[in-house]
Amino acid sequence: MKKALISTTLTLTLGFSTLALPTIQPDTVSAATVNTFNNQSAVEAKANQLIKTAKSLIGKATYSTKEYKSTYPYKFSCATFLDYVFKQNGVDLATYNEDYMLQQGYYVPRSQLEKGDLVFFKSKKTGTDPDHVGMYIGDNKIIHMADPTQNIVISDLNSKPYYTENYVSARRVLPSLLSANPATKGDNIVSQSFNLINKVTMGSTNNEQTKRFTGPGFVNYVYKNNGVNLGTTDIKQLMNKGTTVSKANLKKGDLVFFNSVPGSKNPSMIAIYAGDHRIIIPSSSGIQTRVLFVDYYKTHYITAKRVFTEKVVSPSQTVTPSQTVNTAQADKIVNFASSLIGKAKFGYSYNENTLTFTGAGFTYYVFKQFGIDLKSKLASQQAQVGKAVQKANLQKGDLIYFSTNNKRTTVTQTGIYIGGNQYIALSTNGQVVKDSLSSTWAVKNYVTARRAL
Repeated sequence: MKKALISTTLTLTLGFSTLALPTIQPDTVSAATVNTFNNQSAVEAKANQLIKTAKSLIGKATYSTKEYKSTYPYKFSCATFLDYVFKQNGVDLATYNEDYMLQQGYYVPRSQLEKGDLVFFKSKKTGTDPDHVGMYIGDNKIIHMADPTQNIVISDLNSKPYYTENYVSARRVLPSLLSANPATKGDNIVSQSFNLINKVTMGSTNNEQTKRFTGPGFVNYVYKNNGVNLGTTDIKQLMNKGTTVSKANLKKGDLVFFNSVPGSKNPSMIAIYAGDHRIIIPSSSGIQTRVLFVDYYKTHYITAKRVFTEKVVSPSQTVTPSQTVNTAQADKIVNFASSLIGKAKFGYSYNENTLTFTGAGFTYYVFKQFGIDLKSKLASQQAQVGKAVQKANLQKGDLIYFSTNNKRTTVTQTGIYIGGNQYIALSTNGQVVKDSLSSTWAVKNYVTARRAL
């Protein structure tokens, strides 16, 4: 269950909505979240390692939400248990909080669970956040730190009403938390930073021989070892290096800067972006890992800098036919959807003669004109069609899905990506509109995306 000392965060609408149905958790991922380089065998091998470690703790660890002890006698909550298991196998979730785990990786339907997926439950009647998490181990079973009576157990997802009635969602964090294959420069920087966590001493001076560093000195050391010469251990000078990158487009190895006084442009802390919302922070307390969802990092965030470029990889290494869209068809779909501006209108019905649709009915109608069956006129059901695509990898013609409650938990609206960070949708205000994915409403309600072309 939830570790008591960890706080939860995350928290004009354009008025989008359709009929609400099953809950789908948000695809809140960054540009570095999914590695197209990872092969399935590597992911399966890592998942089996995780499962082996988790099973080895059965009968040895006991349940505790007040104390986290990573050495014998082990004491874990459900979330600290999984955080420990992943860390022991070189994968850092960077949080003891189920809420933050729920926002990593990407959503997977219950029917498509694979080994290593995180599975979430909510039994409390108050609040909206999950209060329990386990890891899927195959054959419809999860392993989890259940409660003070059972401790670590393996449970069938259909064995008790608790699992069937309180199931919330599942997230796939493998391969998103693994290095690419072959590893990129960003992967190597992150990997070395993790490996040095218990091997360096933080202080007011920098000494590579004794591995004693200031925060900026540690960053300079790691980057230099990976062929990136920053040339300074001064945090203000480091913030002037490279090119500015938005928080939404962070990639592994980017530098992230924070202040000590909200609103100040003077940096007091530097971090290395580790992918999937995780950061590695060298500070007086040592090298720590955290997630950007925490309120403090939102409030004190200043900027991020990209100080190196990866080698350009040929398209044959990064793109498969299933990952690309039919450009000509995508253009036709976007043009047709745009032609309905001022013609189609919102209504809780589906009528092609009067061009009256819900938001999902609108996308269903548009795609139907080009021989593509989205299977349903309900947004939540449409969100199962095609293949998942990450926000950073959107292409023209991709379907994007939103909530309408600013919580990004339930799919109730759909749109079509038209390129340039823009999308088109039929809004409940009655009109077909184009808007930016960076708008306040879109940022608060973006859930996931699918590629149906």
